[in-house]
Amino acid sequence: MLRPIFIISSEGINKNVVKIFGSFITYLLTFFPELDGNLKKADMNMNREDYVASVLVTFFIYFFIFFGLLTFLLFKFRALPLTKSLLLGFVISFVFVFALFILLMMYPGVLARNRGEKIEKNLVFVLKDLLMELEAGISISKSFFNISKRNYGEISKEFGRVNKQINSGVSVADALKNLGDNIKSEYITKTMWQIANALNAGTSFRVALKNIISDLILDQRAKIKGYTNELNLWSLVYMMFAVALPTIGVTVVIVLSTFSGFGITKQTFIVFLILTMIVQFVIIGLVKSRRPVVNF
Repeated sequence: MLRPIFIISSEGINKNVVKIFGSFITYLLTFFPELDGNLKKADMNMNREDYVASVLVTFFIYFFIFFGLLTFLLFKFRALPLTKSLLLGFVISFVFVFALFILLMMYPGVLARNRGEKIEKNLVFVLKDLLMELEAGISISKSFFNISKRNYGEISKEFGRVNKQINSGVSVADALKNLGDNIKSEYITKTMWQIANALNAGTSFRVALKNIISDLILDQRAKIKGYTNELNLWSLVYMMFAVALPTIGVTVVIVLSTFSGFGITKQTFIVFLILTMIVQFVIIGLVKSRRPVVNF
């Protein structure tokens, strides 16, 4: 079970918090309507009420820790009056912990998205393996079981769950739909529903798999081509901030300072260098986040 590392809570505390603040938790959930689905897709064995309760407990624990620490530091080392130290400690602690609260409420969505990307990474390989087993005359249920025992990561676990559902009496189409609905991935959802619809329409499973694999490969190639074109623009932007702007910018500032009388200090260069590095890291992060998850 996945769980955010910043959360400080337990099952017993969560139940008590839900009993006491049940109406307030219900009110908070209106601002996060996707929380329940994200918890399931992130494979977190918690209902949404318990999760919100654990986040609230974490909020108050961190708030009192930071409030006490900041008040002590401001009063002891900054020599501020006690009233002002309390007020500043309260405001700063509340803003920081409130930001953490929002982050934790959105974190299941991040976990669900990351898990979906991990599953999506091996999707084409799994479908090809499944197709080979079906063409070899192995039954669908046995093929799903074999996939679950192979080293395909999270998607092997999901096919294990699909196999259990089929053995318990759920139809193959419904089990695949459930798999698609429980994973935050456009590829997985689209693929599983296409296979399920093909089965319901009476189409051959193998024919449907072949068509879906071809479509997925073409789609992934199109994404790679689009990312390559986009990467050319990002490379230009990165070169501008990494090479052109630092050199030309510093030169212009030095020249202007000779006319305005504004001196360039060591601290100014350090600040300029730090800002340039931050921009570069942001660009690198954006480029990495835009990279398509493909593997075929």
